[in-house]
Amino acid sequence: MQTTTKNIATALLVLAGVSFTSCAKFLEEEPKSFLAPENYYKTAEDAFIALTGAYDALGSGGETYIARRLQYLTWFTSDEALPPTLTAEKPLDEFSYVSDNDDVSRVWNSMYAAINQANIVLNRVAKINMDENLKTQYLAEAHFLRALSYFYGVRLWGDLPLVAKEVTAISEVDIARSPISDVYALIISDLEFAGLHLAPSNQNGRARKGAAKALLAKVYLTRASSAAKQADDYQKCADLCNEVLTMPEHVLLPDYEKAVGGEDEFNKESLFEWQGDRVLTTSSELSILGSFSLPRGMYVIPGQAASDGGSIVSEVAYFNRYPDNDYRKECTFYISGPDKNGNTITWQQLAVPYPSPAKKYINKTSTTRDAAAFSGNFVVLRLSDVYLMRAEALNEISGPTADAYTMINAIRGRARKRNGTNPSATPADLSGLTKDSFRDAVLNERVLELGFEGHRWFDLVRTKRLVETIRAIHPTYPVTDKNLLFPIPANEIKLNPKIIQNPEW
Repeated sequence: MQTTTKNIATALLVLAGVSFTSCAKFLEEEPKSFLAPENYYKTAEDAFIALTGAYDALGSGGETYIARRLQYLTWFTSDEALPPTLTAEKPLDEFSYVSDNDDVSRVWNSMYAAINQANIVLNRVAKINMDENLKTQYLAEAHFLRALSYFYGVRLWGDLPLVAKEVTAISEVDIARSPISDVYALIISDLEFAGLHLAPSNQNGRARKGAAKALLAKVYLTRASSAAKQADDYQKCADLCNEVLTMPEHVLLPDYEKAVGGEDEFNKESLFEWQGDRVLTTSSELSILGSFSLPRGMYVIPGQAASDGGSIVSEVAYFNRYPDNDYRKECTFYISGPDKNGNTITWQQLAVPYPSPAKKYINKTSTTRDAAAFSGNFVVLRLSDVYLMRAEALNEISGPTADAYTMINAIRGRARKRNGTNPSATPADLSGLTKDSFRDAVLNERVLELGFEGHRWFDLVRTKRLVETIRAIHPTYPVTDKNLLFPIPANEIKLNPKIIQNPEW
């Protein structure tokens, strides 16, 4: 049964009094018993645990939000991936999904649960008598987390019900959708506060200044092509990117393969990651992205076949966008490997014969597929994205300037260095492009650089290329402009008379 808005509100009223255990690498606290809200949120320890709950809400187990369902919504509805063995997700891939789609409902519900957990921190922690600097830090992290969820939401659904305070009564969820201009205003306000008050460094898995500024840059870049656009959006994006790029805490790693992966988590290129290997419950906070995208029939770990592999695979057309001699191709896909007899097989010979994009989501040094020892984090933001955002924004302002070329060629230059040292001739630096061709080049560079990192659908939508891209590889799929937004979940419409459905849904 799908969770409804009023069901969510009831659950959130309970969650307001429930504490959370900590991340294995982030917060190390003993589990707490249930406490009623009036007896809770009194001390700095209570504030810390409330903040843990806000992080936990981004993905509490493999079933929810950033741990799984957000990728289902955006990977399968782009040209990036398809679900050969996930029957329930085939409507997403084939554009036959409707407003009662379970994944759409799960992401909506999880998003608002995460928003409310951030609101709990903002509303309750602000009243606690504790060290003011520490309090401000916690509030800044909560502002970042709320902004992240609303930014996903405004891109997925457009106008949204704005819940800017903790839900304490079921009646408080019966509100109308606010226009995207108002949603963006809240997101920007949250991220400006976070960018001002977060420290440049923080514990692994927690927000920091560079993440807030980079996310705000992406907000401006996205708003610039929306109905809420402002004249200076591209300039603000470019300026914020420059601030992040000049921060000594963040550097572009010399080896592309080290930028993402279970054995390379929280590196200096990373800006913000959802921790896929923390243990908040007995079942672990494990993302399924690694195991589900493994090549079934290929023994990536000696003696251990991927019986659940092949559930998430790359579209062949997307795989073919990578030149064979681009280092990023071999760092993203399992193109070949040993079978159970030790013979080398290619992806065309797999039990599920599609390219496997698993390399970014597993620990390639692991000797076991057991829980946290195997899966990598979901990297929400990293520095190479910032380079490409600045390149795009500068081009939109003034065409392909020297600085814009510097940005994109820095990314291409890193891709020429296999293992960080062995130079290659490709991809060559770009030069002599028009504004339109540079725009196309940046979008294609994002394909090669950021594949399977949660950006492709959003890039296609904001550049108004989703429909033409899908039709080019699947001419019979009924994709139209209505698919630039997802439907509001059917149960939300039934239970809240103030919510109006998106057009054509």
